[in-house]
Amino acid sequence: MSARIGVELGKERIRAVTVDRWSRSPRETFEIQWDPRAPRDAVALLRKQLGEVSAIGMAIDVGFLHAKNVKLPPVSPAERRGILTLEPDRFFALDRGDIVVAVGENSDLVFAADSSAIGSWLAAFEEWGSVSTVEPSPRSAARGVSIAGARSGTFELTSTNGERSVIEIGNGDVLAARRNQGGASSESLRALPTVRGLAKEFLIPYSAALGADAPLYEMLLPPGAMSRIQSRRRNAFVRAVINFALALAFAVAALDRSRTRVLEHAQQEIAALSPRVEGPASVQARLAQLDLESSAVHAAGALHADPVSVLAAISRRLPHDAVVMSIRADGDEWQIDGTARDASSIVPALDADPSLENVRFLSASSHFTEGTRTYETFSVALHAGR
Repeated sequence: MSARIGVELGKERIRAVTVDRWSRSPRETFEIQWDPRAPRDAVALLRKQLGEVSAIGMAIDVGFLHAKNVKLPPVSPAERRGILTLEPDRFFALDRGDIVVAVGENSDLVFAADSSAIGSWLAAFEEWGSVSTVEPSPRSAARGVSIAGARSGTFELTSTNGERSVIEIGNGDVLAARRNQGGASSESLRALPTVRGLAKEFLIPYSAALGADAPLYEMLLPPGAMSRIQSRRRNAFVRAVINFALALAFAVAALDRSRTRVLEHAQQEIAALSPRVEGPASVQARLAQLDLESSAVHAAGALHADPVSVLAAISRRLPHDAVVMSIRADGDEWQIDGTARDASSIVPALDADPSLENVRFLSASSHFTEGTRTYETFSVALHAGR
């Protein structure tokens, strides 16, 4: 499950590219016909052909989008998104108000799409893997063009059903997007570039696979999906912090062992030289000082449980669906806060480890729903034994 996948959802076809998780190199390309009203059939075929994946980036074709330049007050992108979502009929000529919108940081261009359609596609693909990106295909194209070394220009996109559209990019951001009805001169348009030997038709899905860190206000996300992706990002951040803490703890432990070896070596040298040098009293004083330093190093490590072992035990015992929001320690007293499908299973799971003592809830759990799933919060305290 090391590969990511990017998909471009068009009116009639889906283009997909698998991307190596670490090198960001494209692996496979695949293209299928699909019915947007039956997304699960397409997902099943893609899964059968491409296997399991770690993350999915989705690019929504221009044929599903409404693009418009909207002048709004000088507020943050997230606030502009809220304004557009609150009264969508003021800005878009749509039959229904159930839409999702995506805004840019340095552009007045806004994209809107049918929320129910986006939600059904998102639900189908999340049965395959975690969806990290749902963005308008012009934004994916702009990222791909930037990867190829171009930051500005006017480019022609060809949809999966042959329709052509034009996007204008300035300093890496999409400034304009429209269907090409012959208004733009063919001489002024540039074709999408090729990246890493990938055909230009697959640049958009390739770029979508690389957009996992894009701001959420640039994505076409229903509220529930936005909460899930925010939760995953927080979880990834917490994991990164824990990994950093583990690495730091290992480094400190290694430094401590190295210091101990140096002290022992110095003691051996002093013991060997002391009979042959003048001033034996000064040598003995230095030896005593080194003994004190060595004892202090060992005493500091003996005061509390090894944090590396405690973190490893917690990570090993927590259920796989648990999301750790924060973890802190005061000596040997630890507190863990997070969410899980079944919060009541947290205490028995941690208590099963002999190195974790007095495991208990600090507060009652609360329930909340993300999509179709219900989660519970937990706040647990424990004592780390030595």
